[in-house]
Parts: sequence; C-alpha cells; structure tokens
Amino acid sequence: MPTARTGLVLCAAIISLTLCGWSHGQGVSRPNKPIEIYVPAGPGGGYDIYGRTFAKYFARYTPGSPDFVVKNLPGAGSAKLANYLHDVAPKDGTQVGLLMASLAFDPLFGGEFAAVINYSPTDFNWLGSLDQFTPIAIAWHTTGVKSIEDVKKKDFYVGGSGGSNPSAVYGSILNGMIGTKFKNLAGYPGTAEVTLAVERGELSGMLGWYWAGLTALKPGWVAEKKINVLLQLGLERDPALSGVPHVLDVLTKDEDRRLFKLVLSNLALARPFVAPPGVPADRVTILRETFNAAANDPAFLAEMAAGKQPVRIYTGEQIEALLKEIYASSPELIARIRAITRQK
Repeated sequence: MPTARTGLVLCAAIISLTLCGWSHGQGVSRPNKPIEIYVPAGPGGGYDIYGRTFAKYFARYTPGSPDFVVKNLPGAGSAKLANYLHDVAPKDGTQVGLLMASLAFDPLFGGEFAAVINYSPTDFNWLGSLDQFTPIAIAWHTTGVKSIEDVKKKDFYVGGSGGSNPSAVYGSILNGMIGTKFKNLAGYPGTAEVTLAVERGELSGMLGWYWAGLTALKPGWVAEKKINVLLQLGLERDPALSGVPHVLDVLTKDEDRRLFKLVLSNLALARPFVAPPGVPADRVTILRETFNAAANDPAFLAEMAAGKQPVRIYTGEQIEALLKEIYASSPELIARIRAITRQK
C-alpha cells in the first residue's frame, strides 16, 4: 500500500502528464475549479467527521493543491447523493462523494432504499474506504459463557431494534448454520439502551456491535474484563482481536461460508469514497493514489486516533474486485440472503 511519501512522489511525477486534462489541455498545475467532497449525512455525525477531516489531507496530496469544499447532501441512506453523483455531477473528477456502505449492495440484496436507486454500484469509480467494521459477539461476564460453543448449550439473549438489524440477521444465520441459540429481543431504540440492558443482566450479551465502537464507548468493559469476546464477524480478521475465532472458522460448509461472506461484504466499505462514472481512467488513477497517500498520512491518522475514529484502509482496487465478485453471485444465493435478512 502506498505511503504518504510514495503517494506524493507519484502525484508529482504524473502531474505534468495527466492533470493538464483538468484544465482543458493547457498544462497548468491545478484543476480550474475547486474539488467538492459530498457527505451523505448532516453536520456533526460520523460521516461528516470522516469527510471533513479527510478533505484537508486529500487536498494536501492532490496535484496542484486545489481548493476543496465539503458539502452535506443527506437523504435516503445516501441514495440521494449516489443518484446525484451518477446523474448530475460533472465527470471530470472535481466532485467526489462519501457514501454509506450498504448502498453498494442494496440493488443486489433488495435493501431498504433499492427502489430509489438509479445506478449500478459497479458504474462508480471507487477511490477507497477509510474504515472496515468488525462486528463481534460478546458475553457479559456473569453469564459464564466463554466461547461460541457455549451459546449452543443454552439460550443467549441479545437485543436490537427489530427487523433486519445485525443482531437479528447474524443470530438467525448462526442459529441455522451451527446450532447456536441466539434469541433476539426487539424494541431497544439504540446501542445505549442495549448496553444498559447488558449491564443490568436483561441481556446475555451483544451480537453485531462493532469492536471499534465498543472500545471507544465502553473501554471499561475490556479493561475490567467484564466481557468475553466470542466471535468476530468482519470480512477480514481484525488484528486487534488476535485469538478470537472468526465466523468463517466455525462454518463447516463452503456454501455457508460463501453466504456469510456476502452478508459481511459491506463491512469492508465502512467509509467509502467514490467518483462518478465516466471520469477518465487517468484521472481516476490520480484520485486513487491521492486517496491512498492522504489516508496513510501520519498526521491524518493521529488526528483520527485522537478523536477515537478508527482508520482501516480498503483500496479502490480492492472494492472494485469485491463488487465484481459479489455481483457475480448465483441468483439462488442472493435469494437465500434476501430471505434471511427479511427483504422482499
């Protein structure tokens, strides 16, 4: 993966060859208008923090150091922004967006906002993602549950808002595939209420909360050994969870592994940036190298760490390959996933 130094050197090397296209072939060293980064949610939230913090560093490594403008365009789980980038945004690399991960898969799996999507996710030029979520299964220390095998022996209560929330989806899959006894109790508005219920003994633990969120919001649970981490469910193994079994370790059938990999695929794209379709390939190369250089900048990583915002990079090339694999899945496998996640 390129470092900040190599990214800067590469950008400097190709600027005279490629960036001139941003200014109608005149060979000047900067785009002739500001680059705009669109955020799919309102000010102050996680996506806004990632978008605005990253924009400063993205600007630093973009050839010519053009001006950057960050704009908020919320709506329909980022489908409004995706449609804008697909249908309206100029195809010259001067407008890019930060999407919500599920948007890459809603058209395939029949997600909540599939009906308002005008695009195929494979049309976009994916620049990279700044985080990868790692859902986990945890047991409260008073339950005596030490491993995922123990969840096969007695009912294990987890909570969520209902419907297709992660605790319900992951629990249904694991129960059907390996014989666990997860029982999802619906009606909890959010994570704060679920964690309180765990502490009160109303729930046995949690299924589907992210490791980064747990360590940021409940560090005492880890430091004081109040939980046992039973399983990690990220698309890739989290180095912070060395020794914790991965879900693919406990599945015995190849078909089950393929299904779970599909269900987990959006976790690799926790904070994905895209450029519209139709942007020239040489400009996409610049944007991707700029993304990688900025994402690896030590100052950016330090600023994000200080704000307890994790950074785990997934490159544009990796996203492209993942989407190609996912969208080539058999109709039977997709139908099985839609049934599990209760999508129509």
